[in-house]
Amino acid sequence: MQLKWLTLVCLSSWPSARALYNQSTGFPEQDLDNGVALQQIADNALNNMEQESLTANGCRLEDAQIRREWRSLSPNARKEFTDAITCMQSRPTNISAEEKETFQGVKTRYDEFVATHINLTEHIHVTADFLAWHRFFIHAFENALRVECNYTGTLPYWEWGLDAENPQDSVLFNGDLYSMGTNGVDLNRTSIYWASQNITIPAGTGGGCVYGGPFSNYTVHMGPIDAPGEQPVQYNLEYNPRCLSRDVNPSVSRMSNSFRNTTKLILSYDTIDWFQGVMQADQRFTDPTAPFSYGVHGGGHLTVGSVLADIDTSPAEPMFWLHHAQIDRVWTIWQGLDPAKRRNAIWGTSTRGDDPPSANMTLDDSLNFGFISQPLRFADLMNPLSGPFCYYYA
Repeated sequence: MQLKWLTLVCLSSWPSARALYNQSTGFPEQDLDNGVALQQIADNALNNMEQESLTANGCRLEDAQIRREWRSLSPNARKEFTDAITCMQSRPTNISAEEKETFQGVKTRYDEFVATHINLTEHIHVTADFLAWHRFFIHAFENALRVECNYTGTLPYWEWGLDAENPQDSVLFNGDLYSMGTNGVDLNRTSIYWASQNITIPAGTGGGCVYGGPFSNYTVHMGPIDAPGEQPVQYNLEYNPRCLSRDVNPSVSRMSNSFRNTTKLILSYDTIDWFQGVMQADQRFTDPTAPFSYGVHGGGHLTVGSVLADIDTSPAEPMFWLHHAQIDRVWTIWQGLDPAKRRNAIWGTSTRGDDPPSANMTLDDSLNFGFISQPLRFADLMNPLSGPFCYYYA
């Protein structure tokens, strides 16, 4: 059995992590832990992107939309964002009657994004497609919020490092009108057995339904498919109405989503195979002597837990958009540190962990977006300042 974000392979087939891992970051230890180093490399990457935009065929930095960290938004801007998501969750679906026979759980426009992610999960995780596919996926959602729900802002991101020590106490989950809702009701569990993966996860601080703030009355329509401690549905796209649950987990975030985790990921790997592999805890690209980590990708999903931990249906959790904006931000920083070598760097196939084996993806290949968009060429999704995009992170 393969984890959705981890790929299990024989130790003998692993490349030598020690040969490719850069042990030195050039920063004092405290700057790795307090976010100073991450901010500095983000600034360096943005400066490089600005210079790159002066000679590239795309938008200029001064004309670009700016995506900001959740906490830097005004209270009204936060509420406008959650109101727009609620709007999408109440809009009727556009799919045909024939499509509804297959996509039984799609009841709203929001569900179209969830079902697309479910349907393509095996091709968009631990594959070449992962980063570019999700870059466009969250862009398409951001655009839908603007066009269909009159949202005037941009997609915020979640800087995990600000919450890594005690995410359950984050302003994101304080339950007021300007938050992303509460944690789930505390079920007082001691641990969670993830049957499909045969691992036990330390229990989080919730586990039940979100009980206050935005999304406390929101109904999730599909899943669970592969959520820790939950019984899966029989058919991935069946209608299964349930509350939005959360199990915010400090054990996971401290292990996988600190400022140090993110900074060392960006600075330690020069090639896209290792960068995206370590990000996803793809064990083809993990040093077996290093401490266990879910990767910043899996760690973010498991930090919120419950619906977000169910990788297939995870867009049903509104925190998905903030988490994957941060994933895109981390990739954007990594690309921006060496645009000449990294801007168009891809590696891998279109099957998860290359199982079954398939052809290597190229920049001329197209990516499938289901209900969300016509197929798009890989090469057009590599730069946030070109193709369909015109944004950067601040």
